[in-house]
Amino acid sequence: APCYGDEGIAKSIEVPNLAGQHNMYLYNQLRAFRSKKRQHKDMLYMSRQMTDDEMRAIADYYASLPPR
Repeated sequence: APCYGDEGIAKSIEVPNLAGQHNMYLYNQLRAFRSKKRQHKDMLYMSRQMTDDEMRAIADYYASLPPR
């Protein structure tokens, strides 16, 4: 939410929007951050705190939003 807000829109032009992305893509990216297969300091910190169910819920939420 700090980077994408409730609407899934990135606050930086260098970051893709999450709104409307496929839920499995989003879920797999969160898992990749947690396992360090995908590198990003802030996302590693946040994903370490998440359960798989929370990751699925976040992915489902952002996937349900209209793409922009």
